[in-house]
Amino acid sequence: MVKELLENAIDAHSSQIQIEIEHGGSALIRIIDDGEGINKEDLALAVTRHATSKIKTLNELLQIISLGFRGEALASISAVSRLSLKSKQAEQEQAWMINTGTDSDFANYSAEPEPVAHPQGTTIDVRDLFFNTPARRKFMRTVKTEFKHIDDIVKRIALSQFDITFKLTHNKKLLRNLPKAVTEKAIIQRITKLFSPEFLANASKVDFSSNHFSNMGPIRLWGWVSAPQWNRKQSDWQYFYVNGRYIKDKLVNHALRQVYQELLPDDTFSAYLLYLEIDPQQVDVNVHPTKHEVRFRQARLVHDFIYSGIKDALFPASDIPELFAKPSESAEQVPAYIADNGAYVNRYSQINYHKPSLYHYQPPVHSSLNQNEIAEQLNGLTQLYRSDKQNSLQKDEQTGVNHSAEVKTNLDTFVGTFFGTSLGCLIPNYLISQSVNSEQQAQVFIIHIQRAQQFLLKQVFQPGQSSPLLIPESISLSNEQITSILEHQTALQHWGLVLSQLGEDTLLVRKRPFLCNIPACKIDIDTFIHAVLQNIKHKASIDESQMMAAFTNAISSESLNASEQERLLMMLAEQIQQYGVEQAAMIKPVIWKALDESSLNKLLA
Repeated sequence: MVKELLENAIDAHSSQIQIEIEHGGSALIRIIDDGEGINKEDLALAVTRHATSKIKTLNELLQIISLGFRGEALASISAVSRLSLKSKQAEQEQAWMINTGTDSDFANYSAEPEPVAHPQGTTIDVRDLFFNTPARRKFMRTVKTEFKHIDDIVKRIALSQFDITFKLTHNKKLLRNLPKAVTEKAIIQRITKLFSPEFLANASKVDFSSNHFSNMGPIRLWGWVSAPQWNRKQSDWQYFYVNGRYIKDKLVNHALRQVYQELLPDDTFSAYLLYLEIDPQQVDVNVHPTKHEVRFRQARLVHDFIYSGIKDALFPASDIPELFAKPSESAEQVPAYIADNGAYVNRYSQINYHKPSLYHYQPPVHSSLNQNEIAEQLNGLTQLYRSDKQNSLQKDEQTGVNHSAEVKTNLDTFVGTFFGTSLGCLIPNYLISQSVNSEQQAQVFIIHIQRAQQFLLKQVFQPGQSSPLLIPESISLSNEQITSILEHQTALQHWGLVLSQLGEDTLLVRKRPFLCNIPACKIDIDTFIHAVLQNIKHKASIDESQMMAAFTNAISSESLNASEQERLLMMLAEQIQQYGVEQAAMIKPVIWKALDESSLNKLLA
């Protein structure tokens, strides 16, 4: 009841709403607003069934933008209570009132409105709830419980209508006073009052948007999500809104559970306050009696958008699915990056509150190799290397050439460049590892992650392999550029690119190049596409060597978790063995640098 009355006040464009409750709502529920009001002619209709629907045309039914729309609330309330309604519109000189009293007629109320003193807006009094249906009173809980339900409703609505002042009183006592919040600081203050400072101190800001999302138009997800290491024993701090409407939806819950799965301890819940802004035509809010559930017309796309938005906020530098392009700016730059081409954005928060950095948060992982297994593989590679060299020595004995000294040098070099186990990442784009060479001397290695990924990609690239995208990426290009690039469609499929045109100036990327499972390896598809355009400019065919250079240059690196670090070291060691240690060591730019105890002592001398 309180929910429907508050929604009506909000739909009337109120800037102030006061809620007065007595005896848990059974004695009095009074809602006072300063909205547009109801004209005299409509007052009697307001409590008549089916007469106050806010839907005027069929098209409006397909794109509902008001919180209330069925027109049943006041009629239902007047049938079980003593209801009075006072209202005045700005253009009216006189306010008017109707009072159903004991003469309420659920089907047809026809009493004439009476003049009354009242400012612009509407006041609705609901007294003696269930006075004429006493059997229903036994289903009411205690006063404390009933008021808590009302307080929860006010809280949910106040967390989505920041531009409205809310005051809540119970038995003449002011319990909530929430001033209008039109700045980020004021919004944070309201959230702190309704949640707690602890939530925001352990939350990441979400702001994930697209100006052109598939064929659904603009879409944006913003709000706050708790860090995985900060959780609750119950799901009472989970608030999700669609176009300002609070909902509890299975699709939304599934997307959020997917993000947090395996990150939270058993029987714990995340906390979040999230707002989805979407074209009203893309969501049906008229599928549940309480309007708490909605139906998205393209449910899978919305699910993946929500999933990727939360994942992007919690782990902006982690190995997340390659569904969306992201800007490369740092958080300190607070970019105003808006993707007109439909790429997806993480616009970092400008709110000044303490928030622990989650950029290096890593979920619990288990290394695929233990120390003994690594030692066994190292010994096996050493024996293999010796066996190969001994075979070549036996052949060279016939020519009188002795390579024993060379064999020992190369063997030591190979053993030293088997990178051992990871010690972790050092500042962006560097990995530190340690291994033991054939003389049982420890060596430390500094590996440039992005260069290692680019080297691996050149070695293991598989022509014609693609990674399909659940949601095609859109890139804005001129019609001439799109025509030019599509002329080479067959050749580009060799590099894993599957493209199509949408409109005159939009190129859709339906499949990306396959990155061969190289850990934390990403590709900036926009950079790659523009490099392709340069490659084919004024040319009849694609230059393969230039394309490979463009392909590897478009690779970007993201931070690795513990298992990814070990996997990258193993892949790198395997390829270097096949490539040749000496040849790999001469590659420019340098991929790795080995430091033994002597060189480390010099650095610290």
